[in-house]
Amino acid sequence: MEKRVGELMVPIMELATVDGESMVREVVAALKVSRRYPVVMVTENGKIAGMIGMKEILRGLNPVAFKKDAYGGWVVNPEWTEPVLLAGCFQERCADLAGRAAREIMVPVSRQLKVQDSALRAAHVIIRNAQEPVPVWEGDRLVGVVGMKEIFAEIVRELEVKCGRGKVIFADRFRRKGSLNITG
Repeated sequence: MEKRVGELMVPIMELATVDGESMVREVVAALKVSRRYPVVMVTENGKIAGMIGMKEILRGLNPVAFKKDAYGGWVVNPEWTEPVLLAGCFQERCADLAGRAAREIMVPVSRQLKVQDSALRAAHVIIRNAQEPVPVWEGDRLVGVVGMKEIFAEIVRELEVKCGRGKVIFADRFRRKGSLNITG
């Protein structure tokens, strides 16, 4: 029987939470010690309003390049912005990011998955949105998140049950036998 999202998700109680007023440096500290999932939930007025993961932290380094079409009221052409790592100011951007409020870089929580949805539906939502983890809802209550890691674990379980374990051969074995040519 196909697993449901509610069986695969990480319960919301296992995720770190910060207030929207918290500085990004606090979010990074929480991500560093996160036990089960590298995501921090952001609360506003006592309710979960958004999530921040490593992707949002990276986007926060260069707010102009990763915004849709506008920044501070100006229309921005993405070709005008230089990637932050090429601009030679990585440390300055990190320092600036550390002092920003969590709400500025969070991704709002979506209502696309319910506990009774299938694992296949969860995979579809993750791929379609290119965003993970995806919040999981039970009625009007956010109860967890599910991401690629949980879906992949279920794929592994299914394949091992149905097909057995696959054989893995690493390139170094071929290199020793002289049957692998590596050119550079």
